[in-house]
Amino acid sequence: MRLLIAWRNLLAKPVQSGLTVLIVAATIAMLAVVTLLSAGTHAGLVRATEPFDLIVGAKGSPNQLVLNTVFLKDVPIGNVSHEIYEKLSENPLVASAIPLAFGDNYKGYTIVGSGSGIFSHEPKVGQGEWLQLAAGRPFSVPFEAVVGAKAAQELGLKLGDEFKSAHGFIPGGHTHDQAYQVVGILQPVNGPYDQAVLVPIESIWLAHEKHESKDEGEAVEDSHEHEHEHEHEVTAILVKPKGYSEAMRLYQQFQQEKGAQMIFPAQVIVQLFSILGQGEQMLRSIAYVIIVMGLMIMALSVYWSALGRARDRSILRALGASARDIFTVILAESALLTILGVVIGILTGHGIYLGLVKVMESKTAIVLTSGVTLEEIYIIIGGTLFGILAGLIPAVLTYKMDVAKYL
Repeated sequence: MRLLIAWRNLLAKPVQSGLTVLIVAATIAMLAVVTLLSAGTHAGLVRATEPFDLIVGAKGSPNQLVLNTVFLKDVPIGNVSHEIYEKLSENPLVASAIPLAFGDNYKGYTIVGSGSGIFSHEPKVGQGEWLQLAAGRPFSVPFEAVVGAKAAQELGLKLGDEFKSAHGFIPGGHTHDQAYQVVGILQPVNGPYDQAVLVPIESIWLAHEKHESKDEGEAVEDSHEHEHEHEHEVTAILVKPKGYSEAMRLYQQFQQEKGAQMIFPAQVIVQLFSILGQGEQMLRSIAYVIIVMGLMIMALSVYWSALGRARDRSILRALGASARDIFTVILAESALLTILGVVIGILTGHGIYLGLVKVMESKTAIVLTSGVTLEEIYIIIGGTLFGILAGLIPAVLTYKMDVAKYL
């Protein structure tokens, strides 16, 4: 009965009640978006780096090497000698070494030249291969292609289709003469390689050898020299050590290598987290200020609402309602406003987050996780409790009010 009275009281002043709900909802939505973005970005970055225990690439920025190799963004630093790949393949500390080559695209989607070992690569022992086929088979000869799930969908590629790659990393570059044939389509990996087109690394060497020979107008006999040169160049090497201690020993050994660098992608991501954390903390601080202001406004709103209906309360008291009944009604009004605001805020926050996820995936190739996080549960519980507590202020003041003068 008291809850019904409280609900009718709120409906009697829709503008005032609606404004309070809006304030609570906006506050909760902002907190939810900040929390979801933080958790989703962290999980997305970690998932993307999981298949890459160690990466070897040209000397330069580790961030650029990770962006290019893991996230298929930015341009490569340069190439490293094929000899380095051979040494790593033969190193007793290494379980597997997979050469990677970048430099071409198809309609903006990165073409990744690789060894066939990439299809048997397991990020973690016992969890299965990283890249699994949804249709077709792995490539086996030059100029065959296996297309990532998202790339295949957005490019409209299917088994048997042919396409020609373009030089560089953006559409519009020089188109290579030799066409690729799609022989496989990957299952989704929920990471950047969903947007990759994988080809045998020999295809990259051959395509660039022909491209350079044509541009430079060299004789046919000189093309063999170029082919030999390109066979000794890779953009990066995906290295899987036999274990953690082997990884550390391998890393120490590689510090003496002058022609390349070895990095732990996960370590680079941790450094990135620390940079992102500063901005994230600022957003959280702003959100906390807003929630305090929101609660204050809500408390004032409910308080003035209670004062505005002082005559109604006096009539209820005259009809037999106790001060405790009035106290309960006001507290129920506060609870209803808060719960309604929290529910709308959480739903709005998830809606905004899903929109941001789509933008992030298209712009950065990072797949953010979705779902309810532990922090979000804390927000729901905390926001509801704070809202109800805020309602105690006008409830207590009204409880002590002398209502006789309103009769």
